[in-house]
Amino acid sequence: MNTEWRYAWSKPTVTGDLKTHVQDFYVEEQLGFEPDGRGEFCFVFIEKEGVNTDFLAKRLAQIAGIAPNKVTYSGVKDRHACTRQWFCLHVLNQEPDLSTIQEAFREPENVRVIAQLRHSKKLRTGAHLANRFVIRLRGVSGDLDELEGRLNLIKQAGVPNYYGPQRFGINGNNLHNGKDFVLKGRQSRRKLSKTESFWLSAIRSWCFNEALSDQVENGMWMRLCDEDIAQFQHKDEQFRVKQVDALMHLSVLRGTVSPVLPMISEGWEAGTGPQRELAMKHSLSERMDLVDALIAFDLSRDSRLARLVPMNMAWELLKEKEENAQLIVEFSLPKGCFATSLLREMIDYTDKSTEKYHENIDR
Repeated sequence: MNTEWRYAWSKPTVTGDLKTHVQDFYVEEQLGFEPDGRGEFCFVFIEKEGVNTDFLAKRLAQIAGIAPNKVTYSGVKDRHACTRQWFCLHVLNQEPDLSTIQEAFREPENVRVIAQLRHSKKLRTGAHLANRFVIRLRGVSGDLDELEGRLNLIKQAGVPNYYGPQRFGINGNNLHNGKDFVLKGRQSRRKLSKTESFWLSAIRSWCFNEALSDQVENGMWMRLCDEDIAQFQHKDEQFRVKQVDALMHLSVLRGTVSPVLPMISEGWEAGTGPQRELAMKHSLSERMDLVDALIAFDLSRDSRLARLVPMNMAWELLKEKEENAQLIVEFSLPKGCFATSLLREMIDYTDKSTEKYHENIDR
């Protein structure tokens, strides 16, 4: 199955190294609200390095003396990065002592509590607003003037909102296993396991990327058509485009409004206009077996922006040596978006971390 999707601004010629050190990739979760200081839930803001989110959640449950299902989090963050994110412990009137949490880990793993606050509501998956990234790429080599131009272009016009390679697992395992799982069909009405959900998500995401890649080639990814569903870049609000007038064109050019693509589910065609529906069916025509099998899983209706425009993007090029420069780039992305999809349009990078891809990394 294809995983080489088209570039919006051509493949970068400048090269560089990503994640040479854990601290080179910093991610901070932005909730979008403040814990209210009361209630039966304990919100804990934690900085971690070398530890994946699910493993840390289990350790928090052990230390607090509660069941693992009493610890929740909004998003999964990369193991091979310095990340800050919120966890929620359902501890009623207790105040868990997490001062010894580092003792549950060994070097190079590092965990520390930044804040601990009460809140009246449980933290649910996808509850956060955005993620802020600060990324350092080392060994940057090539035409740095061209790189500057790319960065300015991406800041203004954005990039295709692809699902990152992390969604498809190490060496594409989630994709390969997912294809077999989906084509076999649902064997019972039992709840899907976590692994099966990953496989299902990988196939659904692959269909989205395939359709988006073709729309990158023909320019539809950043152009609205009559009867499309559109969305404001940094809001969840969507609307049906009755007619593409001058003001709508201006909003698209400014990067504030973009088309959405429906995710495959029963009746997905209603989630877009006739032109985009036709384009998607053409893109997926050779894998309609997968499309039909996905629909049979009775998935919920969903959609995703075709274009990703970074928020508050800034950068600095450190050029001590012309052949060995460094790029420090900072930006925020809405939840569910992948930093790697932005980076691939900036620079032809080599991931130096030990294990490259983990499900839902950078989200």
